[in-house]
Amino acid sequence: MGEGTDRKIELKGAAILILAAAVYGSGLVAQKAGMDSLGPFAFSALRFLLGAAALVPLMLIIEKRSTPEQKAERLSGKPLVIGCFICAVDLVFMVASQQIGLPYTTVGKAGFITSLYVILTPIAGVLFLKRKISHRVWVAAVMAVIGFYLLSLTGGMTSLNFGDGLMLIAAVSCTIYVYLMEYFSVKAEPVKFTMLQFLFTGGICAIFAIIFETTTMQDVINELAPILYAGLGICAIGYTLQMIGQKYVESSRATILLSSESLFSLFSGMIYYHELLSVREYIGCALIFSAIILTEIKINNKKDTENEQH
Repeated sequence: MGEGTDRKIELKGAAILILAAAVYGSGLVAQKAGMDSLGPFAFSALRFLLGAAALVPLMLIIEKRSTPEQKAERLSGKPLVIGCFICAVDLVFMVASQQIGLPYTTVGKAGFITSLYVILTPIAGVLFLKRKISHRVWVAAVMAVIGFYLLSLTGGMTSLNFGDGLMLIAAVSCTIYVYLMEYFSVKAEPVKFTMLQFLFTGGICAIFAIIFETTTMQDVINELAPILYAGLGICAIGYTLQMIGQKYVESSRATILLSSESLFSLFSGMIYYHELLSVREYIGCALIFSAIILTEIKINNKKDTENEQH
């Protein structure tokens, strides 16, 4: 294929990834809206079980088209179940933190604080996996901390909003999830693995909902639109768009495009909830987003390249 054709394919992939980011970012509005009648665990249970059900047809198609050799190479049986369950437990922490914290903060701030996982991920690699990262990532980490301070700690540490604190927990959980995906993605078929972990996540949330919450059929009917958007939109469509987009765009650039989710969450909060931030908070958002971009952009610096390869 010629250079022009390759460029068109890259642009197609980029457009698909930005669309996925828009689905993810605007999905925080649905998550917040779903809390009007439903508890956080009930909403999460319905969302993930619906997402799992939506992925079943795609999983069956992939299974049918897979060769015996491909099936033999993939994670299956007990190891597959254990892996999905471990990821599901982390997902429960992540979504529960988001769902419980959303009523106490804005959609825009929630999106930006959760996006801190992009900076936390390489730092965790240094601390726990002894990996090396470039100097620009450390600069990005400092920028992100300053941005988080401006966005959420306007009156110092004592002013940390309860919802903001839970979003920070969600960012940590998301960091752990990235490494879990890094480990299992090379071992398992992605759609089947995702469907099963969604199933486990929905099941765990359902147990907590039965124990701690009271849910009626009318509550479910009242929040049907947010449930459908979060389940079919975020879990099924968003994941599928990301999977297709990443076929045409390299991982480093794909992460930059997907990080625009934080901007879409900010815009969605403004449109649906008329959320407005102070000048200080907008500066915090700008610093966090700049840190995300700085973390992911490849710079032709010999020393940085050597650090990233070890």
